[in-house]
Amino acid sequence: MHFKFYKPLLSILLFTSIYACKQQPVSISKVIAKQQKIDSTAITNTAIDSFIAPFRDHLNKTLDATLCIATDNFTKNDAELESTLGNLMADISLQQVQPVFQKRYNKKIDFVLLNHGGMRAPILKGAVTARTAFEVMPFENELVVAELSYQKIMELVSYLAKKQQAHPVSNIQLSMVKNTNKVKEVTINGHSIKEGKSYLVLTTDYLQEGGDSMNFFENPIQLYKTDYKLRNALIDYFKSVDTLKVQLDKRMSYAK
Repeated sequence: MHFKFYKPLLSILLFTSIYACKQQPVSISKVIAKQQKIDSTAITNTAIDSFIAPFRDHLNKTLDATLCIATDNFTKNDAELESTLGNLMADISLQQVQPVFQKRYNKKIDFVLLNHGGMRAPILKGAVTARTAFEVMPFENELVVAELSYQKIMELVSYLAKKQQAHPVSNIQLSMVKNTNKVKEVTINGHSIKEGKSYLVLTTDYLQEGGDSMNFFENPIQLYKTDYKLRNALIDYFKSVDTLKVQLDKRMSYAK
């Protein structure tokens, strides 16, 4: 009888104790941080290193396998308003995405606009590998197509005229007036821009969301996903050709 009397009481006390503990606020009183340098002085864990060695070797062989050959150095600074690297990247993007876009949406891309700052390394003369693509485009940017109104296209043109920088473009031609914010002539696929017409512009998700101050890409008439990373488009193209060739063709130039 004595045990039976105290059993409910013990249960109540235990419940009260647990409930009280849960109500107590938790706060951080002290944070201690220590800098750990990762350099030549770091001691290698041989067990871990031996475990990952086969994976590392396989990855390096895959990344460094020759996919094609570059006939020259392609950089982003070899001309004023265009570049061999920019022209190549924009043309590859259009060539690789258009078949996917056509099949998925039954539409044709009008032109391409990427950004100068997104090209993070040159493509050097000689062997071109998957690692090359990762160096040129280290980000996870995906290619998307934004349908822009005539007004938005004019904002895009004004942006390029103001920046006067070698942003990668394809299928659009601009003739700019030097040292001004004016454009003398703009054509898309060889035709003048038509008021009231919308255009399908291939770019990256980063730029479409307003990156690099390209705010004209925001709130498009319609946004089309391709599920195709820019880096993957580069790698797929490298695999499909024997030699990389590109030229400066005055797709963006100063008016004479």
